Formats: sequence, structure tokens, C-alpha cells
Amino acid sequence: MNNTSKLNHISLLAFAFVAIVVVVNLFTTNNYGRSNSQVVNAITETNPLMNYHQLRNIADGKTNDFVLVDLRSEEDFLNGHLPSAINIPFASLLEKQSIKTLNRLKDQTPVLYGAKESDAQNARLLLLAKGLDKNIMVLGGNYESALRYAVKDFQPAFSSFSEEKARFDYPRLMGVPQAGPKEDNQPAGIIPAVKTETLSAQGGC
Repeated sequence: MNNTSKLNHISLLAFAFVAIVVVVNLFTTNNYGRSNSQVVNAITETNPLMNYHQLRNIADGKTNDFVLVDLRSEEDFLNGHLPSAINIPFASLLEKQSIKTLNRLKDQTPVLYGAKESDAQNARLLLLAKGLDKNIMVLGGNYESALRYAVKDFQPAFSSFSEEKARFDYPRLMGVPQAGPKEDNQPAGIIPAVKTETLSAQGGC
């Protein structure tokens, strides 16, 4: 198994774990603001990824529409973070104070990032299930790649950088029924008409 396959497998397991946590909490508490199907719709109907060109604009102070949220530990955050970022460690993401902080952003869009892109994707899933605004975004890649390609030395070729990760089947993992294939309503025994076209050769010997 190569490294990419291992990373995809680990990311899939991490997402499955978060999905299970969401499902369990949905049935054991009333603290979540969206049903499974609503979470799946919120996940799939928008593209949550922020690219490095947008990040560069934030770093240069050209926009105040976004707030970078660092999901790493407080120790890692203090050792270095992206410009103007705030720190909400993943482990305390669903605590009341963290939710209050995110809700106070109002007109600004939270952009999540961490040591791995999958951490930010999983955090977005939890926050959507909690009922927060579905416009929450995720920074492509991770802290190290963003620092290298967008902040220290902006490289346009890496503007849309994103980590290799498994493409999750969200409806299946969240237990949401999916529409089956369309049935063929044509009566049995009827051979469908086939459009034919006669081609004539032009020119001669």
C-alpha cells in the first residue's frame, strides 16, 4: 500500500469516526441544529475550499470578510500561525465558549485550517451538524503548505493547492437514503426504436 492510499484510508477512518459521533449525538441529545439529511445537503451544495489567492488577500489586509480559525493546539498556535488567525483547538471546538466565539463573527466567514486538511473538513462537519452557518469554509491544504505557498512566498501555481484525500460518500456515511436509478417504464417485450441514418459515399473512382 503506497503512502497516498494510506493517507486516504486514514482520512476515511477519521471522517467515519466524526460521522459516528454526529449520528450518536443526534439521537442522544438535542444540541444539534440539523438533521443528517440537512447536514449532507449543507456539505454537498457548496464548495467550502478557500484557495491561496484568497488567503493572500487576507494576509495583505485587502479583505475583512473572513476570519481564519486555527484548529491546532494552543502550543502550536503560539509557536506560529497564519496572519490574524484566532485559535480554537479541535478538542474544544464544540464547547460553549467556542460556539459563542464563532457566532459572534456575524458578517465574517470562518475559514478553518489545521495540521491536516481532513481536520478542518471534520470540524466543518461537526459545526454544520451543530447548526452553524453553512458558509463555513476550509482552507485548502494545511498550515505548513499555506505558510509556504501563500504567506511567505506567494506562488500562483499553488493557488488551488489541496491535500490528496478520499472522496467521501456523505449520504451513505450519514445514513441518508439516496434516490435509486430511474426505472424503465417501457412495457416488456417492446423493442425500442433505433434511429437509423443512411450515409452515401460521395465522389468516385
